[in-house]
Amino acid sequence: MESNHYPEDWPEIAKRIKDAAGWKCERCLHPHDLETDHVLTVHHLDGNKSNCADWNLAALCQRCHLKIQGRVKMDQLFFLEVLTISPWFKPHYEGYLESLK
Repeated sequence: MESNHYPEDWPEIAKRIKDAAGWKCERCLHPHDLETDHVLTVHHLDGNKSNCADWNLAALCQRCHLKIQGRVKMDQLFFLEVLTISPWFKPHYEGYLESLK
């Protein structure tokens, strides 16, 4: 079920994900830098703000966040058959697949 509400401990969750990424965007690897507008965010890949499983949370700069927002469809299981998965996304997708078991 999709939710439009972040959990109460969202600030702690988001910081943990950013810390794990070394405060760099997982996609473009640019460090968090306010002066260049590379502000690090945490994106829910499946769009469900209440799903804070590690596989579902990606540390992305605002630029990358906006580029992929709404374009990732985790439940389209044909990914591996027709697309090459980007290295940054592969652990998230593998985590998603594991969560289905």
